[in-house]
Amino acid sequence: MKKIFERVYLVLIGLGITALMGLNGCKREALTYTTSSTVNMYTYLGQNPDYSLFKQIIDKAGYASFLDAYGAYTLFAANNAGVNAYLKATNKASVDAIDAETAKKIVSVSLIADTLTSSAFKDGRLRTATQTGQYLITGARNINGETKVVINKQANYVTGNIRAGNGIIHIIDNVLVPSDLTLAKTVEQNSKYSIFTAALKATGFYDTLNVASSANTNATRRLLTLMAETDSAFRASGIADFNALKAKFSTKNDPKDHADSLWLFCAYRVWPELAYLSDIATSTAHATLAPLEITTSQLSGQTILLNNDTFNGVLEPGFALDRPNSDITATNGVLHRVLGTYKIKVRFPTAVYFDVADQPEIRRSGFYRVPGQTNKVFAYNALSEVTLLGAADVNNNALFYNTTPATPGSADYYFGNDWVQIGNRFRNGANASNVSSATFTTPVIVRGRYKVWVDIKRNGNNQNIPVAFDGQTLPNLVNTADALSTTETEAQAEARGFKNYSESDVTVAANHVGRLVGIINVTVTGRHKITFTSTAQSGDARTFLLDAVEFRPVDMNQLRPKLGRSGALIP
Repeated sequence: MKKIFERVYLVLIGLGITALMGLNGCKREALTYTTSSTVNMYTYLGQNPDYSLFKQIIDKAGYASFLDAYGAYTLFAANNAGVNAYLKATNKASVDAIDAETAKKIVSVSLIADTLTSSAFKDGRLRTATQTGQYLITGARNINGETKVVINKQANYVTGNIRAGNGIIHIIDNVLVPSDLTLAKTVEQNSKYSIFTAALKATGFYDTLNVASSANTNATRRLLTLMAETDSAFRASGIADFNALKAKFSTKNDPKDHADSLWLFCAYRVWPELAYLSDIATSTAHATLAPLEITTSQLSGQTILLNNDTFNGVLEPGFALDRPNSDITATNGVLHRVLGTYKIKVRFPTAVYFDVADQPEIRRSGFYRVPGQTNKVFAYNALSEVTLLGAADVNNNALFYNTTPATPGSADYYFGNDWVQIGNRFRNGANASNVSSATFTTPVIVRGRYKVWVDIKRNGNNQNIPVAFDGQTLPNLVNTADALSTTETEAQAEARGFKNYSESDVTVAANHVGRLVGIINVTVTGRHKITFTSTAQSGDARTFLLDAVEFRPVDMNQLRPKLGRSGALIP
């Protein structure tokens, strides 16, 4: 009956880095299961003497019949050595000394209503919560030169993928215990957070963070993410104690006033979402309890950085999260530690000149802005910040990247000497060459009012293209057949909603057309979405050559600077 598998491979997505790691060897093999034929979890544990103590905990919890009935679960069961380690740590002589309520908590946090093999263990939280409502996290650490897979920072993975009749069992070397502290209490009980704790209490956020999710009647506040800073981080920035923090940030001398900068300082560190490190690494922006303010995040190698933004072409260095001291589960969310003191960035509306060809994957391609590149193909799902829809996903001809020759044509004045063609044909219909819509993720745009200009190369095939910003369709259409008039002034063209965006005189570059598609009100500083949708039908030979999108504050000059061939702005 008992056949322990020889090798298990854990896929570790180390916050963006995928590595295969053999737990008991280095040669990759297929995942092997221990099967128990028809017996369920409870019976299986009873048949194996090394798991008898955990079975006793199940008995004490009153879950024996539950775990011997039909279902689809994952159970993390401590072996006898693990249970004994727990008993020693809690000063208990035997399982008999564990009360029923504690036993229920142990079993509940060890049980997931989902079937998860070890291949689901990633560097972060598991996809499904335990029966307590809390998530388990998995990761890897090196102990005396040996890599160990760690479950919830409490136990090491011993063996697993044991198939029972009602799910999968994994064996660990310690007992899992759920968190019984709120975020507020978790911070307060750690002496390294004394200044931050005092700030939470002074602003009232301690009370906000001291409500267990099960007791919170506000659905938007049941699960929160808290970014905390240690006393040493404050001191490194010249803040010796809470009084110094208050003196620096409390602008109204009333930290509970929502307009007080200390209140905003704390509000900015509370996110109304449950975001473990693995979640933060795969998202770019996060709402906070500071009104209309977001925190950006990005992955750099294995480091997660907050507010590490390139703004107006200049990198503004951010602050790293302390991975070993983050992903701390509480009854109402998760706690992370920030290696530094960061604050809300005060910004004013600033122009954004978005070169749509400047995509992360294109930059890494080796031919980004290399002269003479023609129709370099990117599959419909190859660009992380572009979403392409249509039949082109059939043969992967979704987006084409192009650059001008080393000596550009006399009438070619693309921004940065490159552009993209969206699909072999930008049209609707089932033809495999078609792309029907394209959505781009913009650079960071500061909240404010902007005029939106779409810069294209006219190709004369006459298609009206609606443009939407964050799902809202803008009033003016882009027509791929529109050309600039060489007989009107720049002011006259602007009055019609057109301009020559290039550095050339209009008599030379009349086909490089900037079209005003509307005015937007950006309410949240961050990255946004701009979508182009085809109106052409199957059979229409329509192409779309897109160069750039400009977001210019409504009160700035809409004609200067121009967009240069070199990628620089021309005054």
